Amino acid sequence: MNMTNMTKVNEDKLYNYFLNVMNQMPIDDQIKIEILKNNYLTREHDLESSVYILLEGVIITSLVGIDGERERFNLMYMNKPGIVSLVRSENEAIVEQPYDIKVDSERAIFYKINRVKFWQLINNDVLLSQYVKIYYRNRIDANIKQIERILGNRKTGQVAAFLYDCTKLFGERDDVTGEIVINHRITHNTIGEFCGISSRSSVTRIINELVKNGAIEQRDGLFVVKDVEYLKQYTN
Repeated sequence: MNMTNMTKVNEDKLYNYFLNVMNQMPIDDQIKIEILKNNYLTREHDLESSVYILLEGVIITSLVGIDGERERFNLMYMNKPGIVSLVRSENEAIVEQPYDIKVDSERAIFYKINRVKFWQLINNDVLLSQYVKIYYRNRIDANIKQIERILGNRKTGQVAAFLYDCTKLFGERDDVTGEIVINHRITHNTIGEFCGISSRSSVTRIINELVKNGAIEQRDGLFVVKDVEYLKQYTN
C-alpha cells in the first residue's frame, strides 16, 4: 500500500472514530436536522453557536461579493461525511460564519452540536484532535488547489479542470467504454460560480467547445467524460 492510500485509510479510521463519539453523545446534544436542495444551512455573517457535521448529501460552500447573489463564488463541494464548518477560536461560544453553505443534493442531513461541548470533546481526546487537524489541512489544500486552477488557466482551462475534479468527487467509470459519468447534476450556473465566470452563456460556449473536441458529452442531464486526459492536462 502506497503512502497516499495509507493516509486515506488512517483518515477513514479517524472519521469512523469521530462519528462513533458523536453518536454516543447525549441525545439532547446531537440534534439531527434535514435540509432540502437549494436551501442554506448557514449564510455568510450568520452568528452560530453550533458545529455542523454532514452525515449525508452534497453541499457547496461559497462567498458572496458586494453585489450579492450576482457575485457568488463557490469554494468547494463536500459530498462525504465530516465537519462542515469549524472556524474561529475554540474559546468562542458564538462565531460569525465565513461563507454560505448550500445544499446541492435532493436533501442533506447534519448533526448540530453545541460548539462549546464539541470543543470540550476534541480537547480531551488525542484521536479527535488529530481528526480536526486533518480537517483543517484538507480545507487549506482544497483552497490552494482552487486558487492554482484559476490562476493557471484561462476560462476554458478552468472549466475543464473543474470537470476533471468532479470526476474524482462524483465519477463512475464504465469499465467497457472507459467513460466516466459525473453522477451529480451540475448546472452551467454552478460551473460559472466555481470558475469565476459571471456569464452563463460563456460557460455554455466552453461546454460546447469541450463537446466538439470530444472531451465530454451531456447525457440525461449529466456530464459524461469521454477523454479524461484532455481535461487532466489543465490541472498541471
